[in-house]
Amino acid sequence: MLTCTSLQRLVLACLRGAVALAVAAIASGASAQSPVRSIDVNYDGETYVVKAVMFAPVVQAIAWDVLTDFAHMAGWVPNVRESSVLKQEGSQMMIEQRGTAKFGVLSIPYTTVREIVMNPQTTIRSTQVKGSMRKLQSLMTLSADGDGTHMLYQLELVPSVFASGALSKDFLKHEVEEQFTAIVGEMMKRKK
Repeated sequence: MLTCTSLQRLVLACLRGAVALAVAAIASGASAQSPVRSIDVNYDGETYVVKAVMFAPVVQAIAWDVLTDFAHMAGWVPNVRESSVLKQEGSQMMIEQRGTAKFGVLSIPYTTVREIVMNPQTTIRSTQVKGSMRKLQSLMTLSADGDGTHMLYQLELVPSVFASGALSKDFLKHEVEEQFTAIVGEMMKRKK
């Protein structure tokens, strides 16, 4: 026979279980909606290496247009305050960007001038030639994936002395996820 106290415990246990299931369902639904499928960040004491896999539910041409629209990136990438194309010749360009990367109470202001080499709708290679980091280079690879675009982003970064005090694996993971969630959001706007 159940007493009032044991009945209350049973009801509380059932409620906790229901709440746990609801939280798990919400979390899995939220991650299913994120364009970022995985982010791995490794650090060897000097160099951070980031590999991110993403999916955008847009055709490759739209994904490409957004990823290479450097002149307007300050309009939709959260940590970019200014972005301009300094020079363009065919599939190469020189860009300059300024902004502040933020994670919790930490913030790292940056300036970067990068050489961009593009293989239309397939790869974007970026190499810093001047800027706040000691080394910054990345490769974005795009490929068709059903009704969307699969994106593989690889970043190699050696922070400056100033940035090394604030930079961490979690900081970089947060930045990559925030940036590409915003970038894919812009892709979705252009899809309509």
